[in-house]
Amino acid sequence: MTTRSSPAPGRVDQIVFAWSDRLLAGGRGLGPVATSLGTDGLRVWNERLAGGDVAVGQWLAGAAECAALGALRFGRQGEHGAALRLVPARDPNGRPSQLVHALVGSASVVNAALVLGLHRWPEWSTPDRLDSTPSELEALDAAALWAHARAGLDEPSVRRDALAGLLAGVLAAPSDSYLAEISPDDVGLVAGLVHRLDGVAGTAPLTMLLGAQVTRPELRPRLLAVGLPDARNGRTPLTTTGGADPGVARVAGLLADLPAASLTRPRSPLTSTGALADWVEAEHQRATGGLDLVDRAIAGTLDEPARRYLNGPKGQEQLRADLRTAGTAQLTDRLLRWTEAKPPGLSEATRTLRQVAAERYMADDGEDRDSADRLLEAARRMGLTATEARRVLANWYAGLSKVTSADQYSAVYFALGAGIDPASDDTFARLLSGMKAASLLEWSRLLAPSDHVQAAPHFMRAAYRQWSRGDRRGDEDVRALMRETEMFHETIHDIVSRCGLRAEDENDLYRTVLHLAYGDPVTDLAPVLGALPADAEATQFRPWAALADVLAGDRAHVFQLAAQARRRKAPPSVLEDMLGVLSSTDLVQGLAEQPGQPGLLDPVCRVLTGRTRTPAEKRAICDAALAGRFLAGLVEKAWPDEPGQRFRAYTLLLRAVYQAGDRSDGGGLTRTEVDELVRAGGTATFLLAVAAQAAPDAVVPALLHTTRRQAADLGLSSDITDYTVRGPLRAAETRTTGRRAAEPAPAGMPQGRHAQDPHPVRPAGPGPARTAPPLPLPEPPIPPQSFSFDPPTAPPDRFPSGSEQEPPDDGRHPIAVWIADRTLQEWAIAVVGLGIVVLLCLLLFGGSDETPPPGRVAPTVTVTVAPSASPTTASPGDGAETPAAGDGTPTGGRSPQPTTEKTP
Repeated sequence: MTTRSSPAPGRVDQIVFAWSDRLLAGGRGLGPVATSLGTDGLRVWNERLAGGDVAVGQWLAGAAECAALGALRFGRQGEHGAALRLVPARDPNGRPSQLVHALVGSASVVNAALVLGLHRWPEWSTPDRLDSTPSELEALDAAALWAHARAGLDEPSVRRDALAGLLAGVLAAPSDSYLAEISPDDVGLVAGLVHRLDGVAGTAPLTMLLGAQVTRPELRPRLLAVGLPDARNGRTPLTTTGGADPGVARVAGLLADLPAASLTRPRSPLTSTGALADWVEAEHQRATGGLDLVDRAIAGTLDEPARRYLNGPKGQEQLRADLRTAGTAQLTDRLLRWTEAKPPGLSEATRTLRQVAAERYMADDGEDRDSADRLLEAARRMGLTATEARRVLANWYAGLSKVTSADQYSAVYFALGAGIDPASDDTFARLLSGMKAASLLEWSRLLAPSDHVQAAPHFMRAAYRQWSRGDRRGDEDVRALMRETEMFHETIHDIVSRCGLRAEDENDLYRTVLHLAYGDPVTDLAPVLGALPADAEATQFRPWAALADVLAGDRAHVFQLAAQARRRKAPPSVLEDMLGVLSSTDLVQGLAEQPGQPGLLDPVCRVLTGRTRTPAEKRAICDAALAGRFLAGLVEKAWPDEPGQRFRAYTLLLRAVYQAGDRSDGGGLTRTEVDELVRAGGTATFLLAVAAQAAPDAVVPALLHTTRRQAADLGLSSDITDYTVRGPLRAAETRTTGRRAAEPAPAGMPQGRHAQDPHPVRPAGPGPARTAPPLPLPEPPIPPQSFSFDPPTAPPDRFPSGSEQEPPDDGRHPIAVWIADRTLQEWAIAVVGLGIVVLLCLLLFGGSDETPPPGRVAPTVTVTVAPSASPTTASPGDGAETPAAGDGTPTGGRSPQPTTEKTP
């Protein structure tokens, strides 16, 4: 054991005295067997307590056995205290003995009130537990002991008349020593006496022994309760019936009615009955004067003078003073009965009562929250106004040196219960400024399903204001809350539905929690996506749509959010709403940046199609689409083996970007638009989609470019391709001079490999004659024309009349008439088709210029391509005939049909 002479003020030590052959102090007999003291401290207290023999239980003198309690003082000024509990025991020879458990320490800590409160303390030593008790015990904490002592006294169950009788005996002789004629087990009565008069009646402290007597006269206690006949010597008896003096009995009754905790102790002990009576009268007037008037008003027995007094300024002052010390339960009960009785003519008293109730609610330490809530409810029933509540809240807040979480809890509930508007009260704003963001959101979560749902958004906005004034980074506690509540969606749904908020307000609430949790800007969307609700369909995808609006400045994040919503089976309307927060150019560019999300193509096109745009906006969208190659990377990767799907995707894009309409309705891509599209290049499927969307006057350029792309895919040279799509791609103009039939073809036109020569040359040897190649005229060849989308001047549309549909009078063949009646588009298709035939012929029959073997004359194939009709100066309807060229082909009107001749 450590060496210590005296215990510390906040520490309480233990000593157990029992019969033993090996005492801690040495020897055998009754003495210390266990302690928390050191060697020196044990020696001092062993001497003071006479080895446990300082007091002996009444059973050793033949009285009934009991658990005796005692409180004694030691030291020159009584600065040391000892609390004793004595229980019957047996020595080794079976003779009656006792076991004493002593708590020792400072007299301000260890006194009669402590031992009375610990009468049921489970840590007291008993003979049954003695063998298992170690010799070294732990010191006890004084605060913990007192907490147990306060909870151990059940004073309200004390008989009021019996307590008044004991008090009357002390009031009549305040400086005497007393013998209470009660059972030693009647701890409640003794506690009521001690709590009211210890330190008040007489200069000596109120020491005591219940069920035991001291063995040393100098330790004589002031109060004794023991069943021994010689205990009366020199003591004033205290009975439960009181004394004969009615005045003292009246004062004792008043004192018994007063709660012990409400009493104000005099500055020094009182030693006379008169002084004690005056003190009790003052305490009674202070504590129950106003309350008595309140009770009479509730009962309806208040006369008119008393009514005017209670409702006047002096009565208000006394009422406030009286209610300040009244118990919460008593005050609540009176206020609730007041609201039921509604005494007339007491409006000022009612106002004072409800304000006092509000003040008591704020001053409550939170130990009895139910009573405090009932008190606030009573104040509301009495008509507590928001102005009065704001004044109470401001006064309470001004008196706080430090605001704790419990204070915040009480203040929030008071403000909401009293009808204070959180958005307009300065005190409430200062109170919330000291709360963390996660705490404010928790308050919103708590209030959303309650009757105070209107205040829930204010807590969220308060957290957002604090965040916006800081470094604007995310909070880990809020992120944890977002994961727990799945992006706070239930709370936000309750707020929006119950408060009737708009979609814009809902988006603002989601913006609040998003920025509080993840900061601004949001750099990593993965945690956000992980916190979204698992059951997306149950939420109707509102969190997704709201977050898309919040993230509208970052198209990559919006597309990621939309992609997850699509994976969660979001309907097309939701996807369109989410993507609709982006500009048209961002939609095109963002989709180009998401090659793995072809499923978003359709909603993006729907959004683009549904928007009206200015010419400048249309130009920007087209430029964005052209820069992204019309999402060729996404389309070709998504459907590599499905040309139909690729065609549909390109068609949707072209319609959405250009909004040109359909050819059947007079719309379609203009020649300029087709020109810029084909210049940008693209796959054959894309070019086919361009041709499908082209306007009537832009179909030919689109088809020609498609032909060029097909020729390139076939591996043909550019010369052949240019020759195939050479111009003019319009009807031939009327020629004033014809060509002779024997005029050779232009150098640029392809000839058959074995064309018949009009001047045969006989071979030198035997065999059939060979034809000599013709001598070409010195006409320069037609150079290949470069591809251009500049359309020729369109001829005026001609719609033949009924007379023109009749067989002509010039004797033309019906086939010639059918050829002349074909439209420009039909001839364009024919031109492309014939061009492909020419290419195939060149591939099949083209080769060297060697002379064929003698004896065989290869057939010569001559292909003539006739362009479409062109207007002439004289129409057939006028009866004018078209002059013919030298080869028999009319030079005006209509061109001949393509013919194929074989010459043997």
